[in-house]
Amino acid sequence: MGFLVLLKTRKSNLHRVFFLLNVAIATWALSYWRWLSSDNYTGALFWTRMLSIGSTLIPIFFLHWILLLVDKTKKKKILLRGGYMMTAVFLLFGFSPLFVKTVAPRFGFPLWPIPGILYHFYVLFSYVSLLGYGIYQLFIHYRQARGHLRTQMKYIFLGLAIAAPAGFSNFLLWYNINFPPYLNIFVLSYMGCYAYAMLRYRLMDIRMAIGRTAVYLLSFLATIGASFLLMFANNRLAQPVSQNVFLPIIIIVAILFYQLFFKIFEKIASRFFYYSFYSSQKVLAELGEKLVRILNISELSNTIAQTLILTMKLDKTVALLREKTGRYAILKNIGFREENGISLVKDNFLTEFLEKTRQPLVFEELSLAERDAKTEKERKNLRKLQDNMKSIEANVCLPLFRGKDITGIIILGKKVSGDSYSREDMELLIALTNQASIAFENAKLYDEIQDLSQNLQEKVAEQTKKLQASYQKVEAAFEIEKEAHKELKRVDEAKSQFIMATQHHLRTPLTALKGYLSMSLEGDFGEVGQMLKEKLGFCFDSTNRLIKLVNEFLDLSKLQLGKDILDIKEASITEMLQDVIAEVKSEADKKGIYLTLTLPEQNIPLAMADPIKLREALYNLIDNAVKYTEKGGVAVRLIIENGKLKIVIQDTGIGMTAEEVKNVFSHQFERGEEAKKVYTLGRGIGLFIAANIITEHKGKVWAESPGRGKGSSFCLELATE
Repeated sequence: MGFLVLLKTRKSNLHRVFFLLNVAIATWALSYWRWLSSDNYTGALFWTRMLSIGSTLIPIFFLHWILLLVDKTKKKKILLRGGYMMTAVFLLFGFSPLFVKTVAPRFGFPLWPIPGILYHFYVLFSYVSLLGYGIYQLFIHYRQARGHLRTQMKYIFLGLAIAAPAGFSNFLLWYNINFPPYLNIFVLSYMGCYAYAMLRYRLMDIRMAIGRTAVYLLSFLATIGASFLLMFANNRLAQPVSQNVFLPIIIIVAILFYQLFFKIFEKIASRFFYYSFYSSQKVLAELGEKLVRILNISELSNTIAQTLILTMKLDKTVALLREKTGRYAILKNIGFREENGISLVKDNFLTEFLEKTRQPLVFEELSLAERDAKTEKERKNLRKLQDNMKSIEANVCLPLFRGKDITGIIILGKKVSGDSYSREDMELLIALTNQASIAFENAKLYDEIQDLSQNLQEKVAEQTKKLQASYQKVEAAFEIEKEAHKELKRVDEAKSQFIMATQHHLRTPLTALKGYLSMSLEGDFGEVGQMLKEKLGFCFDSTNRLIKLVNEFLDLSKLQLGKDILDIKEASITEMLQDVIAEVKSEADKKGIYLTLTLPEQNIPLAMADPIKLREALYNLIDNAVKYTEKGGVAVRLIIENGKLKIVIQDTGIGMTAEEVKNVFSHQFERGEEAKKVYTLGRGIGLFIAANIITEHKGKVWAESPGRGKGSSFCLELATE
């Protein structure tokens, strides 16, 4: 059991000390058996002293584990140090006559130990003081705990209530009390009680470790069994395969069988040990893929609520969005009564408490928060909040943040299974709320941009109507026109500034998200499974694409505002083209098309350009040609003509109509149906941004195409000075 707990989290002091406690008990039990089965003086004395080493370590490890469990190791640091120092002293004399003097016949036992003078101090200090104080701390914590924590404490007490008296019965014969240690077998009761608390009530959250261990063990045993069956069958053959040939075959088959058995037993065991955790990881990874695509708040809230219900197996949930007035609106409600769904957040105390703690609020932890409250008013508010959550059967409140402010709350009911929320559950829920916060913020910004655009159109229509009505009154019309022009200019500037701010607000969380995804893929937060690694990789790639899109919008906004985005210096067009070709080549190879670059034989002069922005423009043009070419390929040529650098990008792709050629570099360009079929994710703004960058370089860009299905050519000219 100690190894199972250690397997769950090796870095946890709680799990490490529990492992050591079990090692000490196992040492005591093994030595006890070897002592009683010894038939000579030397062996009995040795194993009696080994038994004492195990029993000496049990009290200090038990006390340390209890203090870790109730989170009081920092307050009791001096006590623990003193306990370990005294235990070390007892261990130092463990093999001396001061601890166990000798073994001699007593009360029917042929070789029973006789205690030394130090043994009496050891019993008083270790089993009366240390063990007694550990039980006292456990009792205090039991009275304060609530919910599943209280239930965990109950089973720890139950195991102690049976095991402790059984263990104490060993000391009676040491002090000439004729009571044989027949109760020793009941020491094992703690294992049963603790194991039940681990499986049923998430004690130390090792349920998944137990499941994994069972899967590995069963897979190993099944593989061994299959290998022996093959060996048995081979021996039954009239002419068995020689061992030199058969053994390598057995090894290969065993490896293949192990993978097969592991998958079978993992599927079976997952239903009993860690099904919800595994499913949560999988579903939340898939949810991340959906959230980056949804910009409708109603659809977004429905997706998140349904995911929570299915993943965590909940009976109810409600998503609330905070309005500018401070009130909350119900976005999606499943299971809660409509009045209950909003009643919890009518009192501003919940919002204030969540903004202060910046952590999910768990119903079972409110009693501890009430105990630690500094003022009577805060305790009263916490009691009221606890009563409200109990009355509507709410178990968890998950805050959604934008900076320091709460933008919404997701309220969860209880699990259908009746299980409490484990630590893994809470970690996954926190990850979900971080994703949901960004997704809701993006959706709100999208709605605001839509509203701003609509308001701008309405204002234009309104001013135009006034101008038409005042056509006969020149002076009045002139004043109205002037005012309308100012208003439109102000609104347009506000729109542009709003778009600029929006891009910055999007880019900051996306950059953080990319960083955490990269750290997760590199294993900074622990080992990552292959399936989750694939999903994280997909999220990482999607985040990269989204960051690129935000950067494009930001550059576009700066261009529209007339801001200078270029850092002009001497740059090599040849190096830019070679870099872009190398980057896009893998995509061309995947599609089975060629991508070539032809350079002039003469010396190619440097160009005065912004290397980063011009490279971005070249990338957009060449990447666009590859994306819309299914057969043949793309040929890129660099030509020096009339003292200028001319680049021609010619493809054998879908081609364009005359109307599309005319508008291809316009911000109003709409991709044709053929283009959408070939590349569904295209946004239609890459060429517009490329054209603006080339224009800012005082260059020229144009497109040519003989028609649909006949390929296209994109040409640009740049000055060399």
